[in-house]
Amino acid sequence: MTEELIAFLQHAVRLESDAAMGYERLAAIMRGRGKTDLTVLFGRFAEFSRLHLTEVRQRLEAALNGRAEPPVSWQWPDGATPENPLAALDQPALDVRGALQFAAAMERRACDYYATIAGQTRSEVVQELAQQFAEEESEHVSHLQRWIARGPA
Repeated sequence: MTEELIAFLQHAVRLESDAAMGYERLAAIMRGRGKTDLTVLFGRFAEFSRLHLTEVRQRLEAALNGRAEPPVSWQWPDGATPENPLAALDQPALDVRGALQFAAAMERRACDYYATIAGQTRSEVVQELAQQFAEEESEHVSHLQRWIARGPA
């Protein structure tokens, strides 16, 4: 079961790293368009991702218990991390509403990814962590949906 935990945490590290990079890019796009409130919002989401990344890396180090990190056999639902598309946005076509909707969709994908892991694993530890991570991603979706509901920024 430790190997399953390690593989799960390796995937979570990659997912959170991609999320942080994507949100940094979204913040930069919004900064360039003079959208201060969205620059702050996406910067905050990048920081959340970096904090979660730090936490996941610490859990991974603890699970490895001094062993070398094994090679990763990436297994993603669509062939890429759920939040990877955030880092490869078509910048010129991205408006404010589109950026918020895109971010919410990526958070939903991350939530679904973690929820699927929680539902499929036989490891209680992985199930607990995946469920916790899914709930955190769900909170991000809700936060972004509130921004979308507010209307144009």
